Amino acid sequence: MNQPLVSVVVPIYNVEKYLDRCITSVVNQTYKNLEIILVDDGSTDNCPAMCDDWAKKDSRIKVIHKKNAGLGMARNTGIDNAQGKYIFFFDSDDYVDLSVAKKCVDTILKNNSDVVIYGRYDVYDDGRIEEKKITVSERCFDAESIKNKLLPGMFTYDMGFGVSSCGKMFNAELIKNNNLRFKSESEIISEDAYFALEFFSKTDSAVVISDMFYYYCKRNNSLTRSFKKDRQNQNNIFLEKSLQYVKEASLPETVETHIKARYLLYSLEAIKQVYSSDLSAKEKKNEIYKIFKDPVLLSSLEKNVLSLESVFVKIFFASVKKKCFFISFLLLWLRSLK
Repeated sequence: MNQPLVSVVVPIYNVEKYLDRCITSVVNQTYKNLEIILVDDGSTDNCPAMCDDWAKKDSRIKVIHKKNAGLGMARNTGIDNAQGKYIFFFDSDDYVDLSVAKKCVDTILKNNSDVVIYGRYDVYDDGRIEEKKITVSERCFDAESIKNKLLPGMFTYDMGFGVSSCGKMFNAELIKNNNLRFKSESEIISEDAYFALEFFSKTDSAVVISDMFYYYCKRNNSLTRSFKKDRQNQNNIFLEKSLQYVKEASLPETVETHIKARYLLYSLEAIKQVYSSDLSAKEKKNEIYKIFKDPVLLSSLEKNVLSLESVFVKIFFASVKKKCFFISFLLLWLRSLK
């Protein structure tokens, strides 16, 4: 049976506590024809030495040490050095099922598709593991259904999976031929979301499998959970550039609507980060009011966008739209008690 080379790109930055677990899950894959690219993104802990030690033990491992430039740029380094026909992107503080590569290769060859999408588990610091099951009944998508159903659905998690690059195996040739690369987080707040927008607008075939192969570890000290003063401005840039791409690529209106729905979740996350920060009560109130009154946010609170959200999010932003800020703050407080 044909066993094409598969590249596995693992960006690494200061994760010495979790790195061995991740790499072990990759080198022990039942599918052996792998090229494992460890991109050390300027780590200041023991990760550089750990990567070099792994390379000595497994000839399939290639280590690239580079100056720190963020997750997206580290993935791009992996793309530029990848020789495989297909490519995975795994985060170094997560881990994967030992059969993910074999199942994805078998599936992509059987269906002659450009990408395989699979499910994940959320792993919490307290030991809890939650299943994120695939909920879509349709498994194979052509160009039309990708643009009208699959792509929009990824932005709002309608089918049990989202835009994360970690839950997919991609056709590397399609990425390289279209010069697709991840954006820097300093440019686009969600490099995964924008990459998905570009990739899935250019592919004609995608297949979804119900297997949950990825273990996403939700650490309490994750950078995504920390307060950033310019976070909402970054959210606005994400929305602006994403909608601009939708227009340029002539994507369906439903893609635009679902991107706006995701933008609302990003905005809510920005608000929650302020609320849970170490700022004084007065400072929190001022920062949150700035977001509540943001003209980009207010213009996105459309009925068809809000209809895509959960009950909590729908009520929360409806109260923001109507300037019932007391209700908004009450909902934030109630959510913080959980």
